[in-house]
Amino acid sequence: MTAGVLVVDKPPGITSFDVVQAVGRILKERKCGHAGTLDPMATGVLPVCVGAATKIAGYLTEEEKEYEAGFAFGVATDTGDATGKPVEERPGATATEDAVAEALADMVGTFEQVPPAFSAVKVGGVRSYKLARKGMEVPLAARRVTVREARLLSFGPDRFRVFLSVSKGFYVRSLPRDLGERLGVPLTVSELRRTRVGPFRASVAVTLETLRERAQGLDARSLLIPIVDALGRFPRWEVPAEATSQVRNGRLSGRWLVDRAATERGDFALLVTSQREPLAIVGRDPTGLWKIVRGI
Repeated sequence: MTAGVLVVDKPPGITSFDVVQAVGRILKERKCGHAGTLDPMATGVLPVCVGAATKIAGYLTEEEKEYEAGFAFGVATDTGDATGKPVEERPGATATEDAVAEALADMVGTFEQVPPAFSAVKVGGVRSYKLARKGMEVPLAARRVTVREARLLSFGPDRFRVFLSVSKGFYVRSLPRDLGERLGVPLTVSELRRTRVGPFRASVAVTLETLRERAQGLDARSLLIPIVDALGRFPRWEVPAEATSQVRNGRLSGRWLVDRAATERGDFALLVTSQREPLAIVGRDPTGLWKIVRGI
C-alpha cells in the first residue's frame, strides 16, 4: 500500500484541494490530503499526505513555516492580496525602507493576530470566506501566533519583499492590515511563496509536471517521504515484536513502555517496529500517563 508524504511545489492559480486531487489521480491513490492550505495565488511547499500518511496530516500542520512575500504600496483589498477587490487606493503612497524594516523587526515575538475575513476559519460552523463573499460582517477572534524572524529582502518605491518564519496559525494576508496601519499606507500581498513547512523545504519539492513524468516511469512513489521521516521531530520508540499486535489493537502496556516513558521529557512519541514501520503516535495526558492518540 502506498503511504508517505509528497512535498509538492504548488503552482499559482489553483487551490490546495486541486493539488490533492491531481496527486491522487497521478498516483492512483484515493486517500490523499494536504497539511496546511495555500491560497490559490500562492506557490511553494504543500505537503500532501498519501495513503496511511493522511492520519498524520494534523501533526504536520503544527510545524513552523517560512515564507517569502511581496507587498505593494498604495492599494488595500478585501482579501488582503492581489486577487481581491480594492477597498482603499492611494496611488503613489509609500513608506521609507527604514520604517518598513523597523515595523518588521517589531513583529518578532508572540502576539494576538486577527485572521483575515477571507480565510478558512469557521464562524458558527461556516467558513469565514463564505460569509465575507456575501458581504457579511465576519467577527473573528484573535489567535496567539509567533513570529520568529521577519526581515526585509528587497525594497523599492512601490513594493518590497520580506522573509518570514512563523508559527502555525499565522496569516500573511493579515499583514497588509497590520503593517499598513503602522506605516500609514495601504498595502496588499502581491506575491506569496511558502519555502518551508517543518522539515520540508522548497529544495525537495516537486512540481505536478515532474510527478506526472515520474509516474510514467513507474517510480513516482519513490518521491514519497516515509511517515517515520516525516515525523522526524517526534522521539521514536521501538516496540518489541511481542507487543506490536497489542499496540495495533489500541492497547498500551508492558515493561518496555515503563522504561521508555520514564526517560522521555516530551509529550509525544512515535511508536515503530524494529523495521521502522510506524504503529502509532502516543501522547502524555494531563496526569502524566501515556496513551495512544493516533493509530497509524
